[in-house]
Amino acid sequence: MTNGMRMPGVPEAQQDPVLKRYPLRRHRIPVGAEQLSIVIPDDRAWLRQGSWAADVLRGKEPPYWCRIWPAAVSIARHLNRVHATLGPEVLDGLRVLDLGCGVGVPGIQAAALGAQLCSADFEADAVRFATWNAKAQPGCAYPPTTQQVDWSQEVVEGTFDLVLLSDVTYHENHHAPIRRQLKQVLAPDGCILHADPERELSTQFLTDLDADYARLAWYRRTAFFEHDTRVRLTLLAQTTEHLDRWRQRLAVPDDLPEYPPPPHVAAQ
Repeated sequence: MTNGMRMPGVPEAQQDPVLKRYPLRRHRIPVGAEQLSIVIPDDRAWLRQGSWAADVLRGKEPPYWCRIWPAAVSIARHLNRVHATLGPEVLDGLRVLDLGCGVGVPGIQAAALGAQLCSADFEADAVRFATWNAKAQPGCAYPPTTQQVDWSQEVVEGTFDLVLLSDVTYHENHHAPIRRQLKQVLAPDGCILHADPERELSTQFLTDLDADYARLAWYRRTAFFEHDTRVRLTLLAQTTEHLDRWRQRLAVPDDLPEYPPPPHVAAQ
């Protein structure tokens, strides 16, 4: 995160043996009064190159990981709001897992605010971008770690206080593997911060968690670059007491605004 200081950019990223394989672009994402500076694949140039197409034809998922999505920015902005409202000690040393991280915007923000970050994704190059950018943040106090995990067959190693899920529940096939990950990695008194643009399948995922977790949700309009999206943020914990504690710790507003349900809910 930068506030006028010089941050590593594309020239520095091109020294990395993995990152240099991609056309690169630097983005400065507004988060509160500051900016989160990151280097990621120039997805427009890379998609035009078409080197990913053969993998998709063989059944692999399209390269969603290389883009910045509104849910990721919404989590990053909320974490920055926590830091600005309650002070740096809230996130300092917190064990944070960014699960299905993609380029890692939420986790990078957490690392920039002093958290102990682990970025996990199926794509090896995704976690490479996530950890490179996390290390580049001036506020990064702990060496970020990474795990390349096929969550359908493996489980992330470690225990975490806060698990970030940024728009990763858009496919029903992801739901059972993610639930299994949460049971294994979440500390007993930890919490989950889930964000999505009110997808119907994400609503189903959250509803299916009600047997094991208490939850509350609020909404943020998230505008950046060409995006302007209403994002649902959901906080989950294993007991109502832990949920109340995390609600205070993560500065969730007390007067949660009432919004009309999204169209797919209103139509039911």
